[in-house]
Amino acid sequence: MFTLTSNIVRRTVQLSVAAAVLVTASVSAQADEISLSNTLNSIEQNMTQASQEMISTAKQEFMLSLQTQIAEQVYEVNSSLAQVVLTEPEEPKTAIAAQATENK
Repeated sequence: MFTLTSNIVRRTVQLSVAAAVLVTASVSAQADEISLSNTLNSIEQNMTQASQEMISTAKQEFMLSLQTQIAEQVYEVNSSLAQVVLTEPEEPKTAIAAQATENK
């Protein structure tokens, strides 16, 4: 009877130890999954934020480049118009001067 009780106690202790090991391993595995999930979420958030900043910076650079190109083209058009305006009055003056010379 003592042997049977001893075997039952020993078997119960072995099962308890096995259950404790399984529970500890399960908790560790869940902790690893949670840690991995948190890490992946953190990486995803960082990549999203970095992507948004890159897109914002690219947009600003594109707009500045576009504004610069437009300003250069406006300046060129204004310069061309100024040259045309400056040369047009000289032609009539020359024509008037030529007519005045012919009339004399």
